[in-house]
Amino acid sequence: MFKTIRIFFLISTVFFLLSCGNDDRVFQLKTVKLTGYERRESLPEQNLYIKIFKDDIPTSIAQTEMYPGNLPLPAVFKVYPSPEMNLYAEPYHMELWGDVTGYIGNCSVDMAHYKIVFPIDMEVKGEGVEISMQGSWR
Repeated sequence: MFKTIRIFFLISTVFFLLSCGNDDRVFQLKTVKLTGYERRESLPEQNLYIKIFKDDIPTSIAQTEMYPGNLPLPAVFKVYPSPEMNLYAEPYHMELWGDVTGYIGNCSVDMAHYKIVFPIDMEVKGEGVEISMQGSWR
């Protein structure tokens, strides 16, 4: 019995130490899934795409392929290039754009609101936009 408790304690300690080590790990963003956005009836039919930004840089670090806005959601977008993001050290945000209307909405990726050990699919919400980030830790 005592041996089982020691093994459980050892495994728990190792898991805890590994889960706390994400502060300097890099997240490789591979795809984003647009799960919803505020559609306005007055908007024309258009293609949608998402831009990814570091909060301190005014130009995007990556962008997705286009998706016809009249098709149903959710929609998965491949990200080009696939950025390496230090999510725990720097804030990021994503913006939804239309090829006709331009900027539609955004959402912030602030890890202060999350404590995820190894996110594979992390949902972020913002100004009328819901997006899931999908990728892996390096």
